[in-house]
Amino acid sequence: MDVSAINSIPITLTNVYEVLSSNRISQSQKTQFLRQNKTRIEQALDVKLSATEFKWIMKLRPLRKFKPIRNSFTKRGDRIMLANTLGIEPSELDEYITNVENILSDVDELSFLPKDKLDSIKTYVYRHGTKDNIVNFLDYELKYTNDLLKTLYTTLDYHTDGLADYFIRPIHKMSNLTMVKLYNVIDKNIQNAYETGSITEKQKNETAKWALVRIYQIKNNSQFINAVKTFKTLN
Repeated sequence: MDVSAINSIPITLTNVYEVLSSNRISQSQKTQFLRQNKTRIEQALDVKLSATEFKWIMKLRPLRKFKPIRNSFTKRGDRIMLANTLGIEPSELDEYITNVENILSDVDELSFLPKDKLDSIKTYVYRHGTKDNIVNFLDYELKYTNDLLKTLYTTLDYHTDGLADYFIRPIHKMSNLTMVKLYNVIDKNIQNAYETGSITEKQKNETAKWALVRIYQIKNNSQFINAVKTFKTLN
């Protein structure tokens, strides 16, 4: 965005971000934009975030390896934004996610929750959730996807905001127990997809073996990253 556009744009969260992050607009012009549109900007930034806006903002807030302090501040902001999206207080967020998981465990589906809100929770969990959160949401994601193979290959690849990216951070080291839980979930859903005719027997066997290798690679990467972090700390 450049300066010629800022006087005519609608005042939305997205547009305010684009103005303030633009390299084509000077600091003084950005300051003038804020001053001239103070009331409308306050109104735009005070509205409840949609799930689409939440996911968009998450894309702009990448987490960094070996930056625990920076990531902890990012997590605080992510919690506030997700709570805003869900229409709850940030202090209620952990209980909300736990309740969602409990309902999932009891009735094996989350149809009561709009898909956009569920996607927002999943986006947050794959950034900041516990390892058990990850296992539960991976199970749900694989169980209800329209394309199990595509979903599986995506979440086990890096830079997709999926399972692999969760374990690339030193704070989320994958243990042997976590590996077993994850692979049990993956293998179960591959078998279910085969039994329902979604995939062939050949795809079942090949994918199960590939996923086992991939999970092991992610685990080893996780352990290696922790070793590097320890070495950095000691030196």
